[in-house]
Amino acid sequence: MAPFKNFSKNPSWHNRLRRGSMYIAVATMMAACGSDNNQNGGDWEEVTVSEPAKGVITTIEETSEGQFAIVDEQVTANKNDSRIIVQRLSGVTDTMSLDQAKSLVQASDTTHVQNQNNNHHNNGMGRVLWWGAMGYMMGRNMGSPVQSYVYRPGSNAAYASGSNTATELRRSSVTRTELRPVKGRSGFFRNSSRGGGAGA
Repeated sequence: MAPFKNFSKNPSWHNRLRRGSMYIAVATMMAACGSDNNQNGGDWEEVTVSEPAKGVITTIEETSEGQFAIVDEQVTANKNDSRIIVQRLSGVTDTMSLDQAKSLVQASDTTHVQNQNNNHHNNGMGRVLWWGAMGYMMGRNMGSPVQSYVYRPGSNAAYASGSNTATELRRSSVTRTELRPVKGRSGFFRNSSRGGGAGA
């Protein structure tokens, strides 16, 4: 009869047992997560994102105290050269960087105004920049058109400059695919999704 071997005192056997238990635990967790994702349609989704590859130089004028209109927009080859030129009622001309301009945009500015004739008094600097071609540089959805009411009233040239700039930005934009949390699902990562591409 073969001699009895005490596996309980064999270090190699203990190591194999621990590794086996660990593999089983990990496999169980992965299966549970996969099952949950399948039942909920998956926690992540692929989203196609378009971003400007070029920049914009926007010139705006103060039409009345605190109210503005775009008078010209032009494409610049270098995205980092984007800037805003502000012609104030006082005759002073200021220049702002894109980052400075972004800080002026409020959540209410990103809501599209349907009845433009009754809302010229709401054309603050943030709204005007958001709904012009400069808005694409600030994160507005590149599929949304520029809005005529943010350009100098009665100036076809001003609106044309914005429309042409928007067309060029879309034509030269860079498209990529990224994973984002599925909206509306419960879970830790739901509250961490970014709000890129705001504005319709």
